[in-house]
Amino acid sequence: MSLELRNVKKVYRGSKTPAVDNVSLKVEKGEFFVILGPSGSGKTTLLRIISGLEKPNDGKIIIDGQEVNELPPSQRNVGMVFQNYALYPHKTVLENLIIPLEGLMTKKEAITWAEEISKKLGIHELLSRYPTELSGGQQQRVALARAILRKPKLFLMDEPLSNLDAPLRVSARKLIKDVQRENGITTIYVTHDHVEAMAIADRVAIMNNGRIIQVGTPEEVYNDPVDEFVATFFGNPPMKIVSGEILGFEGKIGIRAEDVELGDGDLIGKVTDVEFWGDRYLAYVNLNGDIVPAFVSYKPKVGSEVKVKFKRYKRFL
Repeated sequence: MSLELRNVKKVYRGSKTPAVDNVSLKVEKGEFFVILGPSGSGKTTLLRIISGLEKPNDGKIIIDGQEVNELPPSQRNVGMVFQNYALYPHKTVLENLIIPLEGLMTKKEAITWAEEISKKLGIHELLSRYPTELSGGQQQRVALARAILRKPKLFLMDEPLSNLDAPLRVSARKLIKDVQRENGITTIYVTHDHVEAMAIADRVAIMNNGRIIQVGTPEEVYNDPVDEFVATFFGNPPMKIVSGEILGFEGKIGIRAEDVELGDGDLIGKVTDVEFWGDRYLAYVNLNGDIVPAFVSYKPKVGSEVKVKFKRYKRFL
């Protein structure tokens, strides 16, 4: 299932600032598309517009070539997984799973299908439990299973892993990606976590203040950010923005830590701090008042003077 948004706009009553401001984008069939942005950037509102939970003030939502602005969520053939999972506390896991299948098949067929999916997601032994008896990770898997059971052509996921601790987030996002690939489901995934976006996205859209700032593969956005906001938001550590005068020209430049080389070059700096990053160190170097990060294979001494060279940088106006 493909998705296209044409000049979509949403302004909430009483607000002068659009939550979604003239957004246009295309998501290809079978693509894992991530919308990344800080809190309040409009990404959740945009997802709710796609799902039909919100109506735009202007613009068109087109799914598989059909405009769906007037269709309710139940007729858009989408599976939704949200941060709170929306499980019915008074129903067992199995009962929660078969809710989307009511009216589509017999109860026996629904139970068989639910058991099959639950085995794939490692929750088969939880079918008789209630949501309050489950961990956050287990609830996340139940919500994912329920979305899969509808056999949607489009997955919409809003921060589905934000309630999980770090190790579980890693395994859960791999699970989501595996399910998406196995079933070829077009997926739109909202997150504020750039590490998550880089790990799972086929393409990523950077959103801020209701607008899409840049769309591309994670590699394209990381290596060639269109502006300073994208440069400093996408990546860990973020790209450092300094005056171009440090290299003898006007404007600004952006530098990634892996593109800073210590021990060679015409620039002279002083190491102000060093962090251990497992297989390497992250050194912070003071260059005429700008603190620039640099990945190095050794542990430099804090306070030491070092030669510095930029292997690559991005120029900004």
